[in-house]
Amino acid sequence: MRVSMRYNAIPAACGAFDYGQVEDYTVNLVTGTADTTAPTAPTSLTASGTTQTSTNLSWTAATDNIGVTGYEVYRGSTLLSTVTTTSYTATGLTAATAYTFSVKAKDAAGNVSAASNTVNVTTLSSSITYCTSQGNSTADEKIGKVVMGTINNTSTGTAGYENFTSLSTNAARSSSNTITITPSWTSSVYSEGYAVWIDYNKNGVFTDAGELVWSKTASTTTPVSGTFTIPATAALGATRMRVSMKYNGVPTSCEAFSYGQVEDYTINITSAARETEASNTLSAVKLYPNPATNVLNATEVSENATFRVYNLLGQTVLNGKFHNGSIDISNIGSGNYILEISDNDNVTTKRFIKK
Repeated sequence: MRVSMRYNAIPAACGAFDYGQVEDYTVNLVTGTADTTAPTAPTSLTASGTTQTSTNLSWTAATDNIGVTGYEVYRGSTLLSTVTTTSYTATGLTAATAYTFSVKAKDAAGNVSAASNTVNVTTLSSSITYCTSQGNSTADEKIGKVVMGTINNTSTGTAGYENFTSLSTNAARSSSNTITITPSWTSSVYSEGYAVWIDYNKNGVFTDAGELVWSKTASTTTPVSGTFTIPATAALGATRMRVSMKYNGVPTSCEAFSYGQVEDYTINITSAARETEASNTLSAVKLYPNPATNVLNATEVSENATFRVYNLLGQTVLNGKFHNGSIDISNIGSGNYILEISDNDNVTTKRFIKK
């Protein structure tokens, strides 16, 4: 290595000059060691602020022997973006749809970490406006208390309609649920009729088949209780439950009546009951590949097996019969689905992802 200093000019590598100095040194060049150490996996991945079309992801930073240069954000198996911060906003999502997200760290040498924990996100349903319903007077009677699951609400309000949609309870598909309503009278006891609706398909009306889940003709019984079963095809996620009490008659869902009260609550329909695998020969069924692109295969099914595919709104998007243990899913969109398999009077359900 040559170091040169020259008065009033930049020296050349070779040659003499009037004033200055030149010094030579020896530098030993050795083969470098490649970086093969991957970063640690990011941790504590969480989602917040989920809307109909987006969700905010954040995680705890990974570590590396040299240094982390970025993070790869995945939706299922799809790489969405590479970012240098520990947060990312996933956009362009579909309302009322379930997604899974994970994150991997990478370093300057291209080493990629194992995936973080997976976070499951269900986007909100599109904004829904429900019909109005109310009792015009609560001077003599009103709803005193509603109990269902974790909802245990003693109402002190005196308006003919009360919005308690901030109160919610979970209810699994195919599960049996009981609601108990206690009337409240100011003085005299009057005969009251009751009705309860749940918007199972989340389309903003209570008049679809099966959405009047329980009703009772007018009586002075207190409290009153009814039991109903959540349909296996009910849309997953939060939806509206309307509870109505009417003097001397059974109310309708969008009615304004003379005496009584209407209250709305939120029911969060989950898939736990539907996805519990039956204790039968189908419990060993495995799906592959998962995620799948065009063909989904299932083990342990016979040639008589049939299937039905539901989206996470509870809508049937595909049905038919297995062919050599396979079904063609090329005509359904990307996303998360539930596969219901029926085989020789046995039924089971499985989740899968369509790329």
